[in-house]
Amino acid sequence: MFGLFKKKKNTFFSPMSGKSVSIKEVPDETFSSEMLGKGVAIVPNDGLVTSPADGKVTMVFETLHAVSILADTGEEILIHIGLDTVKMNGEGFSSFVKAGDRVKAKDLLIQADLEKIKSAGFRTITIMLVCNTMDFKSVESITDIPVTKDSEILVVIPK
Repeated sequence: MFGLFKKKKNTFFSPMSGKSVSIKEVPDETFSSEMLGKGVAIVPNDGLVTSPADGKVTMVFETLHAVSILADTGEEILIHIGLDTVKMNGEGFSSFVKAGDRVKAKDLLIQADLEKIKSAGFRTITIMLVCNTMDFKSVESITDIPVTKDSEILVVIPK
């Protein structure tokens, strides 16, 4: 009976290993202003991008620098690898999924060559956000900690 009053929350894993930072620290106003949704950023230390949740891949961008997932709990999650990496036209990225694929949390989605991204003059900071933030009571990030694919870094509370 007491569980009736306990707030339900959905937690999401880090899509990359590295350090979690506030999305407001991302040096790109599109992300830092949260105009695309609330979320978290990761300064990655390896290029393996894994699914933060169980769900369905809704889009893999043609240039492989971003992927979106509809979580089984309803969140529309966008993972954007690096800043301005769309300009790399897929160079340095390999995808292991396609639109329509079902994924489990921690499944490999994309591999990014971080050194290639850096040598092309782009930042590797990776953004994970909830595009449909307004559909939820709150979206909170856990920042300034070392993270792996086993780290919960985003907490969403349904309305």
